Amino acid sequence: MTGFDEPERRPRTLSAVTVVLTAAAGAIDVVTYFAFNQVFASTMTGNLVMLGLGLGQGDWPQILDNVCAIGGYCGGLIAGTVFCGLAMRRWPWRNAVGATLTFELALLLLLGGFWYGVDEDSPLVQWKVVVLVVGSGLAMGVQAAAVRYVGPAGTPTSFMSGTITNWVSSLVELHKPFTWNWNSPLRLLAVIAAAGGNAVVQRFAPDWSFVAPVALVLVAIVLMAVVTRANSGGLTVGEPQFAPDPREEVPDADAHEEADEDAGVAAGPVHGRVLGLDGDARPAVLTLVSDGGEQVGRVHTEVDGTYQLDPPGSGDFMLVCTPHRMGGRAARPRAVLISVDGRPVVHDLVLGAAPGEGDQEPVPS
Repeated sequence: MTGFDEPERRPRTLSAVTVVLTAAAGAIDVVTYFAFNQVFASTMTGNLVMLGLGLGQGDWPQILDNVCAIGGYCGGLIAGTVFCGLAMRRWPWRNAVGATLTFELALLLLLGGFWYGVDEDSPLVQWKVVVLVVGSGLAMGVQAAAVRYVGPAGTPTSFMSGTITNWVSSLVELHKPFTWNWNSPLRLLAVIAAAGGNAVVQRFAPDWSFVAPVALVLVAIVLMAVVTRANSGGLTVGEPQFAPDPREEVPDADAHEEADEDAGVAAGPVHGRVLGLDGDARPAVLTLVSDGGEQVGRVHTEVDGTYQLDPPGSGDFMLVCTPHRMGGRAARPRAVLISVDGRPVVHDLVLGAAPGEGDQEPVPS
C-alpha cells in the first residue's frame, strides 16, 4: 500500500511516479547548487537557511539568488495549482496531474534551451543565472503543486523532512496497527541516488547535468499516462483522491449510537445495476440515506454497473444515484424510496439522457 485514499488500479505505478519525481527534484538541486550559485530549485528549507546566512554575513549576491529561487518556487506553486485546478474542471484528476507535469516538462525544456543557448558573449549572459534560478524554482513549484493531488504519499516530492518524520514515526506508533510503506524509503533513496549520480555527471560532464531531471520528469509523465489509462472510465470529472474510499460503506458516526427498534433484525443487502437508456452499464455513485436524513452508505458502481450497499438495519431508506460525467455531461441524478427487511433488495436503476442529448427510448428489460 502506498497511502493513497481512493481505489487505485495501478497503485505501484502511481507510487513510482512520486519516486521518480523525487529523484528529479534531487537531480535538479545538484544542477542549481553547482551551476547557479549554491541555491536549490526544490528544497526551500535549504534556501531559507542560506538566505539567513547571507543576511547575517551581508552577502548580497547570495541573498538575491536565494530570494529568486524562493520566489520562483512560490510562483510555480501558484501557476501549477491554478493550471491543475482548471484542468480538473474538465478532466479526471489523473489526467490533470499528467497535463501539469507536461507543463513542467515544457518549462524545463525552455530553461535548458536558454542555458545551452546563451554563451559568454551574449548580451543576456548577465541575466543567465537569475533566469535559470527563477526558472528552475518555477518548474519545481509546478511539480510540487501537481503531486499534491496524488494523495498523502505524494505531498510534496521535495519535502524530505516530512517524509522522514512520517515514515519513522509510523514504524513505532503503538496506537495503530503496524503497516510497512515502501514509498517513503524509496523516495529517500531516490533523492540520494539522483543527487549523487548527477553530482558525478556535474564533475565530469557538467554540460549534461541538466539532462537528468528533464529525463526523469519525462519518465514520470509516461508512468502517469499508464496510471491514467488503467483507471480510464468511471471517473468523476475533477475528482481528487482525498475522499474516503468510495467503494466502502461510509457510515455516519452517530448512526452506531442511535439504536433503532429494528437494529436487532438482520438487514439484507441492497444491490443491483445502473444502466443507461441503451442498456449499457453507467458509472455512478450510490448513496443510501436513512429516513432521518443520515448518510449510512456510499459506493461507486463496478465496471459492469453493479453495486451493493449494506444498510445498518431494517426500515425505509432513500437510494440516491448520482451519475458520473461522460464526455463533459452527466445524466440527472435519481432518487428512489426502498424498504429493507431481512431479505436482499434487488433494485436496478435506468438513467435518463444527459441535458442536451436527444431523447431515447429505454431498452426493454
